[in-house]
Amino acid sequence: MQSFYISLYIYLVKVMRNLLLLALFSLAVDAYADGDIYVVIVSGGRGKMFNHERYWNDCAFLYRTLRQEYNIPKDHITLLMADGDDPATDMLCDGATGFASSPTDLDGDGQSDLTLAATRRNLDDTFRWLSETLDASDHLFLFITDHAEKASPSEGGLEEAVHLWLWGDDQLTPDELAAMVGRCHPATINILLGQCHAGAFVSPLLDEGRIITVACAADQMSWSCKDRPYDEFVYHWTCAIAGHDEQGQLVNADYNSDGHVSMQEAYDYARQHDRRPETPTLTTVSDGLADGWSFSGIGIESGIISPSSTHPSSSIIYDLQGRKKF
Repeated sequence: MQSFYISLYIYLVKVMRNLLLLALFSLAVDAYADGDIYVVIVSGGRGKMFNHERYWNDCAFLYRTLRQEYNIPKDHITLLMADGDDPATDMLCDGATGFASSPTDLDGDGQSDLTLAATRRNLDDTFRWLSETLDASDHLFLFITDHAEKASPSEGGLEEAVHLWLWGDDQLTPDELAAMVGRCHPATINILLGQCHAGAFVSPLLDEGRIITVACAADQMSWSCKDRPYDEFVYHWTCAIAGHDEQGQLVNADYNSDGHVSMQEAYDYARQHDRRPETPTLTTVSDGLADGWSFSGIGIESGIISPSSTHPSSSIIYDLQGRKKF
């Protein structure tokens, strides 16, 4: 009889836990169910000697996913990558085999997607535009990859000692990035940082209604994949929300089988598949937000975003010369 009551107690605890999670999920979804989503993708590169091909691959895979799998409009996505649409060489090819000019067509539709260089001024102008465009029902997703560097220790601590490299040796500290982001006041801000020392950006960026996912701690380097020209953590994160890898092989990060890959699930999948010596984290101060925020779960009722009919295996991958790779 005692074992029966113990089993009953465990069952009731699980039921209450699931009901609580469902309530938190509903509150989170209700909080941002009606707005548009805007995206900023940044890969500074610093200069062509440092701007590895894998950074372009990171951005292109994510861009294709947001366009083809989630139907996010092109005019809602701002790309700031290396020297933008300048035809000069700006990228170190995989294996250091030479230099190339970054392709401006990221999704293979024959149209140029990239115009803006990843300079401090262009990034500042982008957030100024967003501050005038976003309203309290909209949502912002910010993705940053490439290099960050830890300077000599300063009295201000590690956050001030770290800076993000932008194009042309432009630099940006965590506090400076936080000030740019802070001009915008949408319903939610979702941030994914793949650069070295990304953890140093968490504290300055953290606020209500924000999710901050980073590839590594403040005192760590982030790493590339050993077996493909991508960055390790952000590659697996993008696979999670895409539902497939870069070759179209299916993956499943929808652990609760609700039809959506939440930011918590994407983080869990990427962390579990990360094979490199880095410590990813997901940080938020808003209960239920990471469990409720998904690219397919925002604005479905209002028709802003709906799941794409594009099958993962139909995604086309291009190399730097515009040739199909898979």
